[in-house]
Amino acid sequence: MIRVMVLMITGLTLAYAADATSASDCAENSMRVRIVDEGISPGRDVPSVNDIADPHFRAFVSAVSEQLWSRIAQVGPCPEGSAEPGTEILFLRQPLVTSGDTPFAPAPSLDRPSLDRQPSDGCRIASPWLDLAVERTPPLRIRAVVRWSERQLLQDQVVLAGGGGTPAARPEPLTRSAFERLAQDYADSEILGRPTAAARPLEDRIPPDVLWLFRRSWQSTRGPFSGAARGAMGAALERGGEGYTNLVIALIDQCFAPGVGRLDYDSVLDLTDILSLEQYRIDQLL
Repeated sequence: MIRVMVLMITGLTLAYAADATSASDCAENSMRVRIVDEGISPGRDVPSVNDIADPHFRAFVSAVSEQLWSRIAQVGPCPEGSAEPGTEILFLRQPLVTSGDTPFAPAPSLDRPSLDRQPSDGCRIASPWLDLAVERTPPLRIRAVVRWSERQLLQDQVVLAGGGGTPAARPEPLTRSAFERLAQDYADSEILGRPTAAARPLEDRIPPDVLWLFRRSWQSTRGPFSGAARGAMGAALERGGEGYTNLVIALIDQCFAPGVGRLDYDSVLDLTDILSLEQYRIDQLL
């Protein structure tokens, strides 16, 4: 028997078909979901998925939410007689570039239970894309911070392309003026052929993920090169967004697999056994 399950997400009703027998334990349990878009309104919650301005982030939140609900419905039982939801999820979008020059405040997080503590009966994942804690001992408790990070996507591509160096841990967005300076530096050196006298190598002046983007952007100065780079970022999201989403879903599936304890991932290369990295890799943007 198939019936429609309804998931309430901060004002959004997300309905889809699910097997009644596997989902019935959680039918009345809702996920408490926060959505924060640091590219639009840092520090303020987006009311619902329908209110997410960025289409890539909106698709990401919808897909990951549905996967989480599907997994929760298979586990059960859900909390009963409690005012607290069994699941609290924070979706966080971190753009490549801020809208201004004010650095972001520390990203919001969840601390109940601490995502740094290993559940006694469950799974704990720590990674640049997802922090997830699943406690299976009744009542079921799930806490997660799910990141849609544009710089992380670029950093993953650097690693997949064989770029050297150690990836930055959870790279922060660049301020607008910092990005403009980097773009101008690149255009002067690589397009106009007038590098700063006695300048260090370009690889030492521009972060690897940003340099990866610049080198795959339209190489023209008919307009500000920063505009071309922003357009290339959009193309990167078009080409890599599905792979990024599949990566997060694969991590969620790992944490719900039997017998899994603590999993720590630092690099996309650590995910070789659970994800097709070739399908995530972006070879060119233009």
